[in-house]
Amino acid sequence: MKKSKLPGVKPVDLVTNEIGDKIKVDDFSVSPLKPKFGELVKIKFSVSNVTKTIIKLVPWRIVNGKTILYSGYRFNLLPSSSFDVSVTWEAVRGRHFFFVDLDPQNILNEPRSKQFDNFPQGVDVIVQ
Repeated sequence: MKKSKLPGVKPVDLVTNEIGDKIKVDDFSVSPLKPKFGELVKIKFSVSNVTKTIIKLVPWRIVNGKTILYSGYRFNLLPSSSFDVSVTWEAVRGRHFFFVDLDPQNILNEPRSKQFDNFPQGVDVIVQ
């Protein structure tokens, strides 16, 4: 932890730069955005441990609207490290909204204000 030179200013952990934050989604992509029926769509995301400690369990899931398509766990995520998830989905007709949800039940006990980086902006996919 770096010491503040300003009197009365509390030092901030330079790894997280946020008090109470533990994990975050760094990258999220869906490709292609306008697939043809039956085409394989790649959904990828990266997750970072923004703490200085090992996180024993990181639950994740990929959601399409209100349906969980894929879910899993990462065990023993080292400090300041990350992991990637890449899955494929066979396109079906209609409009689909994909998003990633990390730690959906908040087992890591992040404050509510720090949970917003656990699910990035979603992506609309239209299949004709």
